[in-house]
Amino acid sequence: MLCFSSHRQITINIMPVNESITSSGPTTLVHAMQILQVTARGGHRGASVDDYLNELSFSRPTLYRLLKGLKQQGFLRSSPIRGRYLLGYELLVLGAQAGNGAGLRDLARPRLLTLAQRWGDSFYLFARDGVNAVCLEVQNGAYPVGSFVRATGGRLPLGVGQASIALLAYLGADERSEILNHNAERLIDEYSIAIADIEAEIAHQLKHGYARGVEGSLLPEYSGLAIPILDHSGHPLGAMSCSMLKSRMTKRHKLDVLQGMQEEVAAMVNQAHGLLYLD
Repeated sequence: MLCFSSHRQITINIMPVNESITSSGPTTLVHAMQILQVTARGGHRGASVDDYLNELSFSRPTLYRLLKGLKQQGFLRSSPIRGRYLLGYELLVLGAQAGNGAGLRDLARPRLLTLAQRWGDSFYLFARDGVNAVCLEVQNGAYPVGSFVRATGGRLPLGVGQASIALLAYLGADERSEILNHNAERLIDEYSIAIADIEAEIAHQLKHGYARGVEGSLLPEYSGLAIPILDHSGHPLGAMSCSMLKSRMTKRHKLDVLQGMQEEVAAMVNQAHGLLYLD
């Protein structure tokens, strides 16, 4: 089950298709995924046939065949702008289920809203996605703040932000080391975060039961807190996180927010009634 342990602009990151599978894997599937990714990069304008042909390496007949199939399955739809395509609503249906692993999102959403309304800060639900942390839900209070992610679906390399620390802390040492080594260059180059600082914050999490995140230079005016959401074996299912202005992080407010998150996670445990066990 799920248990609590004491112990800027919105950017949408589209994960690239693994090119290594194109030669040995199902080529049609790879091409279809590439079409969806090009469409997603087009944002609200979507993508045109020329956009697909300019970015992708397959023929016009193949493109038309795949566009037709993706539309029939609901993964693409026609844009109001003639000749352009948008992501289809079937992806929204699938995404809602993908973002609700172990029932976390459904359980967390009203609790994040309660916290945001009560304390006024921004509250998030994160889960691990490979070497990244993905935001499954966000609720803003009366004092919303900037964050590395400000929308559901935003991804960060594990190591960035307090939720990442809470997720990393309860992985095995070898697995955690492998993730940090993989992300090390990006953490330094994009976020000015060193592995040694992450490890220090992980030690803080394990000692005090909550994460603070590594203070970098990109969001110096903000601070945050996070607590892990663990399954019955102590493995992290997710993390509940809060971001706020540093000026609001008084000792009293910090204790109140931590207690509030602890209470909401505990309530999630009671509500779950064992439904969040991982096999």
